[in-house]
Amino acid sequence: KFTAEYWAVNKSSSTTDGKWIKFDTDIYDGRYKAQYGSNEVSINCLTGAFLVDKLTIGFLPEKMTSDELYIGVFGKQLFEVQPSNEKDTYITKHGYHTDGRVHYEFNYNNYSHRLTIQERHNQTNKRFELIPSNCFEKELPDIFISNYSHWKNENTGEIEFRPRCFQDSNFLTDKHYTLTIKTELIKTKHMGTTQVLINQSSSFFKTFFERFFIRLDDAPYVYMLRDIIWENAKAKLGAVIHIHLSRLGIAFRD
Repeated sequence: KFTAEYWAVNKSSSTTDGKWIKFDTDIYDGRYKAQYGSNEVSINCLTGAFLVDKLTIGFLPEKMTSDELYIGVFGKQLFEVQPSNEKDTYITKHGYHTDGRVHYEFNYNNYSHRLTIQERHNQTNKRFELIPSNCFEKELPDIFISNYSHWKNENTGEIEFRPRCFQDSNFLTDKHYTLTIKTELIKTKHMGTTQVLINQSSSFFKTFFERFFIRLDDAPYVYMLRDIIWENAKAKLGAVIHIHLSRLGIAFRD
């Protein structure tokens, strides 16, 4: 129970209990340790020091907090962190959002100079990875890149388009769009109707854009959605097209 309370990794139900043993047989020695997988957890009952792999609670290194991926979502947020159960990885000491059951994990690969950020949901064991926005620069309209943070569900493979700022009160629940990697479809719900984004590289989009909207704005600032309708319990694309010019703030239906 103690470890589950003070080490964020062990708050997951999938982590097994470790057996605590004394460092020394001396009755006045207040140091105990336990093994949790590959991690050694220890406590000094006299000083109150709690260590994971001989490291105390601290803050993320500057090379992580200055990374564009971190700044884009977390801004100047400072997290108290502990070593995770994975090599060269830190996990937030405290849980965040409404129920306080969500922790963030940070890993910096010194070889590739790449920061990886994961979101761990201890209650459901779900994991999400923050995807760099530049991964979509040649694939999606500008508003889908600049207005959202993108989180890949490691269990389902879906990518959630969430608020840009971590401190948004609806950060976990406000999923404007979802991208299903298998089908390559981006879906949203508007007034109860499911819509899909029309691929900008498709001949349909190019023809429609060049015929009607090229004089109004550039292609990255134009996107088109199509309703999904149901007939005989089968989903199919509807005839209505919703055209949005995000930079001009205007929309059309066709």
